[in-house]
Amino acid sequence: MLLLFLLCSAGFPGRAQVRFSSLEDVFRFADQNAVSIQSARNQELIAASRNRGAKGALLPVVNASAGFNDNLTLQPTLVPASLFNPVAPEGTFNEYTFGRRYLYSTGVQASWDVLNFQKWFDLKTTMATQKLSEANTRNARFQLYDQLAQTYYSILLTERYIGIARGNVAASDSIYRIARDKYEANIFTVENLNRSEIQHIQAVQQAGDLSASLAQLYNQFQSQLNTSEQIILSGGLSAPQPIGKEEEERANLIHPLVQVHKAQLQLNERQLAQSRSMPYPSLSVGYQYNRSWATDKMFNLSSANSLPQQFWGVKLTIPVFNGLSAREIITQAQIQLHQQQQVLDNQARVAQKEDENLQIQYRQSMEDLKRQEVIMGLQSSSDSHTNDRYESGIIGLDERLGKFQDLLAVQNQYMQSLSNYYISYYKRYLRIHL
Repeated sequence: MLLLFLLCSAGFPGRAQVRFSSLEDVFRFADQNAVSIQSARNQELIAASRNRGAKGALLPVVNASAGFNDNLTLQPTLVPASLFNPVAPEGTFNEYTFGRRYLYSTGVQASWDVLNFQKWFDLKTTMATQKLSEANTRNARFQLYDQLAQTYYSILLTERYIGIARGNVAASDSIYRIARDKYEANIFTVENLNRSEIQHIQAVQQAGDLSASLAQLYNQFQSQLNTSEQIILSGGLSAPQPIGKEEEERANLIHPLVQVHKAQLQLNERQLAQSRSMPYPSLSVGYQYNRSWATDKMFNLSSANSLPQQFWGVKLTIPVFNGLSAREIITQAQIQLHQQQQVLDNQARVAQKEDENLQIQYRQSMEDLKRQEVIMGLQSSSDSHTNDRYESGIIGLDERLGKFQDLLAVQNQYMQSLSNYYISYYKRYLRIHL
């Protein structure tokens, strides 16, 4: 038996699992695994790298070089004969060959843009781009957290509803069995029997639909978290802590999407300033030192001629005319800045009204849930009392089925109120804590 158990264990290994006891555990897992968050962070790293590159562009540039030339054929040069012989006839030339076959060279070149407005504004632009990337990362987390919270609470609500549905299946089955027994005893009509059977089938169907929906929600959860491991929610649907006044005041934080548009506006401002700097002059300083060795024998530097060269210079560049392209670039940047300002103002108003509506929905859903809990308790008590009367033969099947249908309606209302409460809660929670 032990050998058989070991063989079965080896043949059917346990499936990998990931367990979450709270919504915060889900968020922490998403920070490390979700593709959207990782992509946003990669873009943030790229923006930071570009910012460091823009800072490095302000430093001097130093290059070193080394070379070797093998002049297989030294080109002859025609020189006037009078250069070396004053009495030579005019118009006569002599052919001479200058230089040596092998030439070795080394050099160091250094340049520095002492005054370059384009590079300075490019640095400010990359800094604004980095801020925009950080805002995009926060917005990506906010958007994914909203989806994860919705799926998380949908799973827990569905699991609770499945528990209620299973109880309804048992209750409808009990009613149907009693109705069938009384129908066989010629006490109930076929209409009452069919009605009780229909309610039982509907209860079974609802439980099956909820189970299928739960499986789909878990698949969706795995997709959102970028994992193929089995997900287990061990925390259960516990009542969330009410949001206090201090937390409500913290909800006035800038909405992640508004922060993105605000960072985009700052980037447009930097781009406009950068385009306006195109007509500005630039000043650079350069230094160069070169040394060459010329010889007629390869690797024989003892008899080589050493030819050093050294110079430095200053260069001032003044843009005079660029075909009016700079003016059009400035115009385009101004239009983009104005458009982004309008988008930011609109998004800020929309976010403010959304926050106000979320606060109203949260408070109203909390009050509705309290009322529905009372109604649910009363209706459950009434249904239990009705069932006792029905089993005792005091009331008929019509009244029992009607009261059971009332219980189903109250259950649906209660679960809807519970769902509305959790939706409004986690949306307010995200706005306060993210």
